[in-house]
Amino acid sequence: MVQRLQKTAATILLACFVMGTMALAANVPSPAKDGILYDEDRLLSAQEVEFLRALVTEVYLKTDVKIATVLMDNSHTPETYAYAKEVANKWMLEGKETKGILVYVSMKERSKHVIASEGFSTSYPNIDFKAIEQKALMPDFRVQKYGRGIINFIWEVSSEILAASGQTVSVRPDAILAKEPFPWKGYIFIGIVFAALIAAFFYAHPRKKKISTTTRGGFNGTFGSFENFDGGFKSR
Repeated sequence: MVQRLQKTAATILLACFVMGTMALAANVPSPAKDGILYDEDRLLSAQEVEFLRALVTEVYLKTDVKIATVLMDNSHTPETYAYAKEVANKWMLEGKETKGILVYVSMKERSKHVIASEGFSTSYPNIDFKAIEQKALMPDFRVQKYGRGIINFIWEVSSEILAASGQTVSVRPDAILAKEPFPWKGYIFIGIVFAALIAAFFYAHPRKKKISTTTRGGFNGTFGSFENFDGGFKSR
């Protein structure tokens, strides 16, 4: 009887494990069209995305190393490392014959992982991801500059990969700006708001025309004046 209960319990646990694994795999994002970036919360600016694509493309063409980045809002699991491994498998970055790297970040769980394939670790055994992370990624993450941290981290990794092959990276992260140029639509919006504020001010403070005369005759009055004019704007 005891053995039967043990077998039943083991079967239930195995079924739960299989179902949990299947659910985890089903929740993994599909590979991006370019196989380079999945940015759920758009942590990277347009310029940073363009730079990242140029950087990892250069590394791949020179070394066959594939670098992909997955930035999640929420992986919906406490097992973020297992989830990151599932992502690496689905994105075909794992295996002995593949030189692949996955940079994974989940914002809600505040977790980050670097998954390197066996093929990469064999080819580049001296690259210390933890040391690079402390140098290039964590300083920016501590001040919530996530896009800049990702860019600096991948650039440092790329530099070490190419240096191991006797090559250098042709692009640098300081070649891009951390912020995008202000869009022209923003100027239109500001102009509309400014005009509305001016109109509201004059509506609330209309001009008053004052004309005064004396018994001696003649015109010595004044034209209307602005009363209580303070510019209409308050700093916040």
